[in-house]
Amino acid sequence: MPSWKIDFFATAPPGDPTSGLSRAVWELSASLSARGHRVRVLYPDDHRPQAREHRGVAVVPVPLTGTRRRPFGRDIAFGRNASRALDRSADLLIANDEKAGALELPTGARAPVFGYFVHDIALHTFDTLRPLEERRGLRQTLGNWVDRRTLVRLEGKGIRAAAAVVVASAYNRELLQRYYPMPAERVHLVPHGVPDPLDVGTREECRTSLNVPVDVPTVAFIGRTPDRQGLPVALEAFKRVRVFFPGARFLVVGSPVRSGTGVMGLGVVDEETKAKVLRAADVFIFPAKYEGFGLAPREAMRYGLATIVSRHVPMEGLPDQEACRVVASDDPGEFASDLAELLADPALRREIGTRGREYADRFSYARMAERFEEVFGPLLERRPAG
Repeated sequence: MPSWKIDFFATAPPGDPTSGLSRAVWELSASLSARGHRVRVLYPDDHRPQAREHRGVAVVPVPLTGTRRRPFGRDIAFGRNASRALDRSADLLIANDEKAGALELPTGARAPVFGYFVHDIALHTFDTLRPLEERRGLRQTLGNWVDRRTLVRLEGKGIRAAAAVVVASAYNRELLQRYYPMPAERVHLVPHGVPDPLDVGTREECRTSLNVPVDVPTVAFIGRTPDRQGLPVALEAFKRVRVFFPGARFLVVGSPVRSGTGVMGLGVVDEETKAKVLRAADVFIFPAKYEGFGLAPREAMRYGLATIVSRHVPMEGLPDQEACRVVASDDPGEFASDLAELLADPALRREIGTRGREYADRFSYARMAERFEEVFGPLLERRPAG
């Protein structure tokens, strides 16, 4: 495999815990660098000091000058400014969200091959969540219409400009064709990698560190978008179950939540603390309304946690219900039923946790990098010789 020069785009700097998409970009970039490619990652500059290199990947902060008060003004400013920072001699340019629609892509016979890395279909997320907002009159309705129109233009332009579009799940491939129909041969399924578990100590040590009693049933949720990822449903399910397990704890990571009645809101945490939560918990619950891949539940499964997800989480290749509980409805009572059964039966939890770990261990960033090469290799071979 020849060495390629690749420019990626990320939504946040390396090590930022607030963006699962950005983390996937940095991990994939590091895996491609380890395979001999020369990789740079461009991201919006938030004025925090950053090293010039991260695990073999060049770090390129892009200033957000020229941001205007208009829909997606920050994304548009990033795309335009990033265009001036592109490596015009690169072999590949890989964008990953609606910012791609504001890029001014190089042209010509030897221009870099442009690819679009889909984490979520942003327009589907918009259509799924905006109707759930509290209605506040005509101004909000008009604002939503303008926002959607701008999003369609930006996301659609970026996707249609791509020589190849990479999706993480068959569900996202279906959504892509629903919103932005394109030839099937341009769309490629490349599942995300799932980070290896961290060694943060025993279950008892992690509980002590988190101020969780060693002997109480403990449930975990991780997600930055609570409405989309089903935190209200998870909270209601836990509330119903806690009647039968009065000392139970519910650890919530990433989303704001009021602590009390067994609920412990930890907010945005670093990777070590998140690993302690996954090591300390008995069950992981994730009742998402929409998820493009489902990194959080797969990460929990790699820690051996018995995991409950909604039917909206793509779980391709899942061997059976004994590897992960997939709830068939959005009713909190259905989630509470599975949660109560798992909390009451340690042997069942261990069995599901073991099968789930075997399934989730198949996903690695090394394998993702290999699939990435398989997708873009033929496109680069067809470029004229320089």
